[in-house]
Amino acid sequence: MKILILHQAPFKKMRYDHVIDHQQHQVTYIGLAKHLSDLPEALRYQKIVLPPASEQNLVSEVLARVSPSDDYSSLLALSEYGILEACHIREELGLAGPSYEQIEVVRDKVKMKQRIAARGTLCYPRFIDAPEQVIQGGWTGKTISKPRDGASSQGITLHESFSAAVEYVEDKTGWNNYELEEFIDAPLYHFDGVVIAGEVQHLLASRYINSPLKYLSGVPVGSFQVVLNDTFRRFIDEVIAALGIVRGCFHIEAFYDGETCIFLEAANRLGGARIVETHRSRTGVHLPSVEISDYLALPLPRQQPASTHYFGFLLYPAHHLLDSQTLNIPEGILSSPHLVSFQRTGAQADILTYNEDLLPLSLIARAETPHQLQLFLQRCLTEISTH
Repeated sequence: MKILILHQAPFKKMRYDHVIDHQQHQVTYIGLAKHLSDLPEALRYQKIVLPPASEQNLVSEVLARVSPSDDYSSLLALSEYGILEACHIREELGLAGPSYEQIEVVRDKVKMKQRIAARGTLCYPRFIDAPEQVIQGGWTGKTISKPRDGASSQGITLHESFSAAVEYVEDKTGWNNYELEEFIDAPLYHFDGVVIAGEVQHLLASRYINSPLKYLSGVPVGSFQVVLNDTFRRFIDEVIAALGIVRGCFHIEAFYDGETCIFLEAANRLGGARIVETHRSRTGVHLPSVEISDYLALPLPRQQPASTHYFGFLLYPAHHLLDSQTLNIPEGILSSPHLVSFQRTGAQADILTYNEDLLPLSLIARAETPHQLQLFLQRCLTEISTH
């Protein structure tokens, strides 16, 4: 099989080689030099390096270097920043895969909520995306403004009132590609798994500590796995059906007040941060391998044993901290049986990122119960300090 991989996410998370025998198949990685630099030298492959500014014109830059005559069998694109573009590339190369319209629903935050609303049984925040809707009236209280196709919480702003949000959008950004959304004051959860032939598999639920929105302002963010109840299962099944997700990994975020799930957003791709690792630690399942195996119709390698422990993580942002040396980890944290691993890095990243290799500090923890895990992670947030 001749396989083209649009390589953007870290190789150590994707581990394409778990499923794809690089000796048996012809594998070509295409991407920016900064992404291709993490490919293992021991593997057999070809690589195509794109110019540094290619992210702005990814489709045309890729198609300038590959064509239908190359006879690729498949194109893999597992990153948030390439899944839409991959639809156009596949179409030009004559390859099978999801349509642009299918993927757009799980990238456009307005279209996905319209699908959720049409379901008729799911709760979601009130929202508007056009100036004429302002005249019809909005709501009172805190309001979020966000890009319709944003990722990693970029471009999101919290306003104290609906009117302040309207003024911000009309004065600063304009309504093009923006929406306003009712702020929901409830704990935020994320749900991660994979869909195979329309069936949800390997589902886990996790509760955020802090939130991606707070992470924007320099507050550490994390999450811990919780018990998967029937409310969560029914909610995810309905969301998957409403959005028409029939295959691939998913990352769905929702508020939960103890009784009802309130949809926030969804993505038909892997969750970021340390979710791949913590999910595998709990279930024994490497989600990228399941998706790659299904997409390429290749055997799934044996998975590691599942654990009875619950796992979680914390990320300390790089865009508000100088370096890892400003963070002091007390000995009581380092010697705790709850601490699985931690990673410091001297890398400097002045942009918003969830990549632990570019952060001053990240850690993974475990405990026998979600409550114990939550308490330990909160202890970390209290005791790990700057100096």
